[in-house]
Amino acid sequence: MTRREPAVDLGDERELLEAWLDYYRATALHKCAGLSPGQLVTRSCPPSPMSLIGLVRHLTEMERVYGHRLADPATPLLYCTDDSPDGDFDDIDTTDVQADLDTFAEHCVQSREIMAGLPLDGRVRWFYLYLAKEYARHLGHADLLRERIDGTTGE
Repeated sequence: MTRREPAVDLGDERELLEAWLDYYRATALHKCAGLSPGQLVTRSCPPSPMSLIGLVRHLTEMERVYGHRLADPATPLLYCTDDSPDGDFDDIDTTDVQADLDTFAEHCVQSREIMAGLPLDGRVRWFYLYLAKEYARHLGHADLLRERIDGTTGE
């Protein structure tokens, strides 16, 4: 995923929504770059159960709920189950980190394709904005988690 901040004069509403969402998606991966699997599963802000890989898994779930369900309303969650409702954050393991990152990237591509193929009506617009809200919120968490892990700050 290429991380480029959208241009001010980008174009129409859909182009702008897609560009900002793609930027946020790439930023989530950027926050994980250069860290070991052990660092990615580190819950660096106790007592919070959040870790960087947990955030990636949570954002994958958001892509499924607010992207994939536009095409198939029966799309199930991937990490969160009846037995583990917070499985995106709780059921993490260093051996799964690369698979989790790959799954996230694949889900972002699928969501983008699904959303781009639909008219920008009220529901689709709402899903774009809700996903952007989720990313904006959780990228702030990622900033703090990353700083606590290795001191890295910034966008």
